[in-house]
Amino acid sequence: MRTSGVLVGLVLLGACGSSKSTTTTVATAPADPAPAPAPGDPPAPTPGPKAKSLYDRLGGLPAIQAVVAEFVGNVAGDARINQRFFNTDIENLKKLLVEFVCMATGGPCKYTGKDMATSHAGMDLVDEEFDALVEDLVKALDKFKVPEKEKGELLGALGPLKPQIVVAADKLKPVDAAKLEPAVKLTATLKDKAGQDLMTAAVTAAKRGQLSYAEQLFSRAEMQVGPKTVASVAAVFRAGAPVRIATPTKKMEDKGPQAATVGGSDADEPDKKPAKGALSGSLTINGKAPDGLGVVMLTPKAGGKKRTAKTRVIEQRNKEFAPHVMAVPVGSTISFPNFDPIFHNVFSLSKPKAFDLGLYKTGETREVKVDKPGIIRLGCNLHAAMSAYLVVVDAPHYVIPGADGKFEFKSLAPGKYKVQAWNERSGDPTVSEIEIKEGANTASLDLKGGAVTLSPDKFGNARQ
Repeated sequence: MRTSGVLVGLVLLGACGSSKSTTTTVATAPADPAPAPAPGDPPAPTPGPKAKSLYDRLGGLPAIQAVVAEFVGNVAGDARINQRFFNTDIENLKKLLVEFVCMATGGPCKYTGKDMATSHAGMDLVDEEFDALVEDLVKALDKFKVPEKEKGELLGALGPLKPQIVVAADKLKPVDAAKLEPAVKLTATLKDKAGQDLMTAAVTAAKRGQLSYAEQLFSRAEMQVGPKTVASVAAVFRAGAPVRIATPTKKMEDKGPQAATVGGSDADEPDKKPAKGALSGSLTINGKAPDGLGVVMLTPKAGGKKRTAKTRVIEQRNKEFAPHVMAVPVGSTISFPNFDPIFHNVFSLSKPKAFDLGLYKTGETREVKVDKPGIIRLGCNLHAAMSAYLVVVDAPHYVIPGADGKFEFKSLAPGKYKVQAWNERSGDPTVSEIEIKEGANTASLDLKGGAVTLSPDKFGNARQ
């Protein structure tokens, strides 16, 4: 029985504002049929009454709903842990908790939430936070006088699950107390109670070595009291992160979801008169159809047309980036609007353009101009599973292959070309050469896999 450990884990999952759902079911192996009695054997004993499930012994769905509501209320009032939930849909969290506990205790429910494989990645939860959640759960169970036997079943799995939820101490990087002293002194002078609480929590997280979480708390304090008020200690919390873009956010109207991919020279700037050559082909990873998206770029040996910079949009919607892969010429400007009802923090650590857009709410955006060619990996510092790729090209010809790896260039002058091919599962682009002749040409490009799928946080730390 692992209900309580997962209950705690689900609460922490909710701290990331989880809303995208997948259905989880529990499969039970059928019992082996009883062997037929041999001649002369005594009759089999009549089975006794079936034991009640934990779901029934707890009191069914109404009781679970009451315990979950009390538990979440306890968490919301617990200063040791409640700052983790500023970005959470609380009603959705309650719904998921009830579904899971109902299902896991033998009830008739199905859990419709996200799996927990990566739900805690990057949160850097520590013992104190885990213990606070356990205490809040015990209080809820005690309030409703859950019997010791049933309470024991619920709590019994917490020990084994703790290592899966709490970060190893050697993965944390505590900030030196002397460096935090100015922040401590500044916190004491703040008159805004909410801002002071956030700064206190930020200092505590930094002392523990929860760098990403400490910076999130500091950013919220900054929004609460104003950037100028805490500017003198900003560097303490942002040391090691990319350059912060602090320009005022702009409003952006939501005109509907973006496509999964955007960008291609033939689509962006079609030739008025097609050239005499064309190329079609397929891109594979280790000889197999790609599991992910990428780009193919062609540069003629004899030089080629310079493409015009674009103005594009990469949105944040349903805790995903869209487009997932975008190709744009050097010099383009990208806007990153947030169309979710929660905060996001878009960032990149990539050499062509490292940046940090900070926190901003729904309907707002910040822009980035990309002035160097290369692949820019995008992440959200609040949601580890979010990722996207911005491919900045200086090649005259570029295209994003389909999900099946197939690609096409419709207008190419005959001659020799440098070919650069990349996929999000392949790491750095591969470089080869091809000769385009008049008429149709074909090519097969095979890349080596091995790229890391989960990006680090904006301090460059692996998301544990």
